[in-house]
Amino acid sequence: MNHHRVPDWLIKFIWLLVILLFASGYFLLNKPRGPVHVLETTVDDWIPLIPAFVFAYISLYALLVVSLWRFWKADIGVFKLAALAVFIDFALSYLCYLFLQTGIERPVITGTDISSDVLKAVYSVDEPFNAFPSLHTSLSALCALLWRKAGSNIWIIVLLWAVLIIASTVLVKQHYIVDVFGGVVVAMVSYYGATKLASLLGRRQQSHD
Repeated sequence: MNHHRVPDWLIKFIWLLVILLFASGYFLLNKPRGPVHVLETTVDDWIPLIPAFVFAYISLYALLVVSLWRFWKADIGVFKLAALAVFIDFALSYLCYLFLQTGIERPVITGTDISSDVLKAVYSVDEPFNAFPSLHTSLSALCALLWRKAGSNIWIIVLLWAVLIIASTVLVKQHYIVDVFGGVVVAMVSYYGATKLASLLGRRQQSHD
């Protein structure tokens, strides 16, 4: 029996710190480093620019905060699964950004309403690289999967919120449709990969107890 077990809150805090530090790497990669591939398709030409969706786009950060609160309150097993899935999500996305740098050709925003002003601010802060896969898509889809895994009664609300965020990525011209599909794939691989890995680690831990 282990009499020196690390407190759950400390494990959660370390995981949170690691993810926050890892997430900051996004800005280091969001710079031109050579050939930049543009994955625009004919479908993207049909999708209109709707600046009002910028509020759905930036709401991802609210979803992440709410999800952090939800999983912080959960048992340590659920928290570690969520943290591991998010870590894998970032890792897979970063590999794509490193070895297949993509970008997006943004439109000129001519509107003067609040939605247009907020979208201009988003454009000014976020460089037009790191397009494929869409992190907004993968993280919001991953949140929906994790809320369902946790057995939450409101996971369907989170799913609808995630769908709105995913739609916003193309409606504010931050991503192409290919980036969205890539983000969904990354979310699925991250979720099922973390679930499998957590199960293997759990069985290994039990064998040592």
